[in-house]
Amino acid sequence: MSDTLVRVKGVDKRFGSVAALSGAAIDLERGRIRAIVGENGAGKSTLAKIIAGILPRDAGEFVLDGAAVGPWSRRQAIAAGIGFVPQALSFVATLSIVDNHLLAGGGLKLDRDGALSQLQKVAADMDVSLDMTSPVERLSLAGRQLGEIVSAVAAGARILLLDEPTSALGPVEIERLIRTIRRLASGGTSVALVTHRIAEVMEGADDITVLRGGKVILDGATAGLDANEVARLMVGDRDRGRATRLAATSDWQRLKVSSLTLRDKDQLVLDDISLAVRQGEILAIAGVAGVSQPALAEALAGLRGMDSGRVDVDGADVTGDPARSTRLGLAFIPENRADGIVSDLTISENASLFEMRGKAFRRFLGTRDRSAEHDHGKRIIADFDVRPPDPEAISGGLSGGNQQKLLVGRELARAPGVIVAHGPTQGLDLAAAASIRAALTKAAADGAAVVVISADLDELLELGHRMIVLTNGRVVAEFDLARPVDMTLLGQAMMGLNTMETAQ
Repeated sequence: MSDTLVRVKGVDKRFGSVAALSGAAIDLERGRIRAIVGENGAGKSTLAKIIAGILPRDAGEFVLDGAAVGPWSRRQAIAAGIGFVPQALSFVATLSIVDNHLLAGGGLKLDRDGALSQLQKVAADMDVSLDMTSPVERLSLAGRQLGEIVSAVAAGARILLLDEPTSALGPVEIERLIRTIRRLASGGTSVALVTHRIAEVMEGADDITVLRGGKVILDGATAGLDANEVARLMVGDRDRGRATRLAATSDWQRLKVSSLTLRDKDQLVLDDISLAVRQGEILAIAGVAGVSQPALAEALAGLRGMDSGRVDVDGADVTGDPARSTRLGLAFIPENRADGIVSDLTISENASLFEMRGKAFRRFLGTRDRSAEHDHGKRIIADFDVRPPDPEAISGGLSGGNQQKLLVGRELARAPGVIVAHGPTQGLDLAAAASIRAALTKAAADGAAVVVISADLDELLELGHRMIVLTNGRVVAEFDLARPVDMTLLGQAMMGLNTMETAQ
C-alpha cells in the first residue's frame, strides 16, 4: 500500500483576476508532517482549503488513496477522513467541546455520553488534558486549538490540515502543540501544517512546501535545510526596479505611540509597542497576518483601549477615544470595509459622514444641506472613480472594490494630519490600487503622517519611508526604505528568526 494518501498536481485557483494558485502540487503521506509555508497571500490556506473540500479547484489533478477525485465537497472530505482546523477557530464559544463535536457531526440521534467517551479516549491517546464539558470560551486559546484537533481526530481524521495553528500561541503552547502533532504522526496520521513560523517548521515537520505568489518554489524534506534560506525563498527578491524614496525631513512627530500593551485573556496581543511617525512620513508595518495588526490599527485610531500605554496625535492623548482622534484630524481606513461604510446610506451620505456638522453642510436653523452632501459625493466619485457615478446610489449595492474606493476617498478628502490605513488597496484592480497609493503618497507630501499596515509586502516597499516588522505582537525589526532592503533579513524578521539586531 502506498504511503501517499493525497496527491494534488497542477492545481490552479483564481479569485477574479487574482491567481491564488498556479500549477501547485503537493503530496501528503501517511505518518509524516508536511509544512506549507509562505508569506501572506502566497496561496497556503487556499491549497489547504481545496484539499479539505472547502474551495473548488479551477484546474489540476486530485488523487486520494490512488484514485482520481472529481468535484470535491467538504462533506466528501470529512467522509474520506480529512480534518480541517481553520485559523479562525470554528467552535461555538458558548458550547462545550463535546457539544461542538456533536454539532459538527450532525445526524438525527445524538449520543452525548458516547461522544464524550470517544473525545476523552482520543485526548488521552494524544496526551492532552482538556475540559470537554465546560463552554469553550472558558478555555485558553491553546486549549481551544487542541480541542478542535481532538474533535477532528475523534471524527475519524487520518489526514489533518491545520491552518496557522500557532499564530496566536506563546512558546510553551507551541511546544505542546508540536508535541501533540508529532504524537499523531507517529500513529499514522498525515499532518499538513500551514504556518509562517520557520523555527517550528524545522523542529516539527518532516517535509516542506514553500509557496510564493501561488507557485511552489521549494518542495522536499526539511532535513538539511537552512532556516534563513527558507525565509529568503518565501519573500523572494523585491529590490530590483524599486524606486528609492527620500526620507522625510521634518522632526514633528504627528503620531506618537508609547509602550502600548494589550492582553486578550491568556494572549499577549501587543507587547510594549512604541513608535513615532513624523510629518510627511509613511511608516510601513509588515508582518504575517494575525491578531496584532488589527489591534494596533484600532489602537492608533483610538478605537481600542489598552492595558497600558498611550497614543498621541499632534501632542494630544487619544488613547481609547475615537471621537477625539477624529476631531484632531486622524483618518482611519479599517481592514474590513464594512466597519467604515454604512451600507444603508447613499454614496453622498457616506462621503459626508464627518462633514455633516460643518457649516458648509448646514442650512438655516441647522438643517442638513442635501445639495452640499450631493456635491461632496460627486467630488469623491470623480476623484476616486467610484462606480456607479451616482451620489444617491445606496452604498450597500456597490461592489466591494467600489466600497473601498468610497471609504478611502471619504477619509482622505478631509485633508487629515494623521492617516492609519489597514489594507487600503485590498479588493481593488491595479489601476485603482495605484491611484490610492498615489493619494496616500500625496497626503504625506502635503504634511500628513501616514501609517500603512498591509499584507502586500510589495505595496509596503513601494509606499514606505521606513518599515517596521510586527511579529507576535512585538516590533522585531526596522528598515530604512531609502536604502536597498536586505530581503533575507526582512524574511527572517517576519518569520520570527531574528529581532531588532537585524534592523538596517
